[in-house]
Amino acid sequence: MAKSNDASHLSPDRRASKRQKLSINFFTRVRNLITSHVSFTNTVSKHSATDIVDDSIATDGTAAAETMDAAAAAEVSTPSLAPEIWAHVCDFLPYQSLLQTAVVSREMLVDVMPRVTMLHIDKSCQLHAGVTHRYGDVQDIYIYSLIEFEDDLESYDCHLDDDTLTRALPFLCNFSSCLERVFLGGRRPSNGQVEGYKTDRFSVEDDMKMNNFIDLFSGAFRAGALPNNVWIAGLSCSKETRMHIKTCKVCRNACKSFPLSSVVDFEDIHVIKKRYRFRAKLFDDDIFGLNVCLKRTEIEEIILGRPGGKELLQSKARFMTLLGRGVRHVVITDDDKVLYVVKYDDAVLGQINRFIEHSSMDVIMFPPDEVTEAIRRSFAADERDPLPSREQCYLAESSFNALKELGLPIEETHFLNEDELRYGYKNSYFSCDWRFY
Repeated sequence: MAKSNDASHLSPDRRASKRQKLSINFFTRVRNLITSHVSFTNTVSKHSATDIVDDSIATDGTAAAETMDAAAAAEVSTPSLAPEIWAHVCDFLPYQSLLQTAVVSREMLVDVMPRVTMLHIDKSCQLHAGVTHRYGDVQDIYIYSLIEFEDDLESYDCHLDDDTLTRALPFLCNFSSCLERVFLGGRRPSNGQVEGYKTDRFSVEDDMKMNNFIDLFSGAFRAGALPNNVWIAGLSCSKETRMHIKTCKVCRNACKSFPLSSVVDFEDIHVIKKRYRFRAKLFDDDIFGLNVCLKRTEIEEIILGRPGGKELLQSKARFMTLLGRGVRHVVITDDDKVLYVVKYDDAVLGQINRFIEHSSMDVIMFPPDEVTEAIRRSFAADERDPLPSREQCYLAESSFNALKELGLPIEETHFLNEDELRYGYKNSYFSCDWRFY
């Protein structure tokens, strides 16, 4: 089973508590994540990192900016590791631990924090804009304080946090340069499972709050306060399961305002599963980019009416993106080898087929190498991640046959591995034995 990249897999005794001083012991634990040799000095900080962070949290985050600036003057030596490596470690720390790390030394604050690309917010008081200028390269933000659970059981006893509803959007608007993805939801204290908003688990009052929250995001996109390519996940229209209304103003407004690259995948479960499969422990299958109550035909009608909408729906890039939507399964063999098996289900194949039927382009004329590479992107955990090695990747035979029947210019030898091929005399012919159906 693949491990999550989310920091929730760390046990409480491995997290920096409010009373635990960030010392050499803290860096020793972090160092276990790194194979490189690290040398430490005996220099002691003039500031107690936890004292500084505790004060900022206790005052509802208002002192965070001052404490970060004060830490810039700290004369502390940090482990001799490249800032890029420290930043990669920091990407998986809870936000409070990240703040504690930032105030250890000037090097951490000035050289490492600007390279951090992921933030994990657990409390609404951490949504404070005073320190956001320190994180100029953040791409992914996970806000787990939107949904609060009343107990440790896997029950439906949950509600929206009003403070997060108020703070989240202004906080996010401070990351307008590099921000790509935002997840808003909650994390169950009993098992760390992450959940997005699902209407049948909340009160009617919370449903109204959620719709207002979605409208605020629509307004932020129209005003240019958020990047035009940022992905918002975990939210859902409250009418999606509670009632069926012919026209939902909230969803239509979102389809007209959210980035086209997001709207084109509204209601597409495969995208959000793929994007967050290893970024967080997603519990619900119903966590979409935005779960809207509109039918697919209504969504595409709105897209066609937006500038660039028709070109997007019928573009070659869109087709190649669809080819990379195969569902990736992780297989651990008896000898502990990790294999990746990709299968295309009926929903994805249906989208590919509709594109072929309605597009003026002849997919048969697409370069076979480009089509093959687009399919192979399904083997990556994330579209930004590199592909696993070829010998780890297996395309299911049924999926290959289905794609071939749609007219794609692909060949078996482009996907078969050595253990699936049986060559004849002097390689003059071959037969295959697909390992996965």
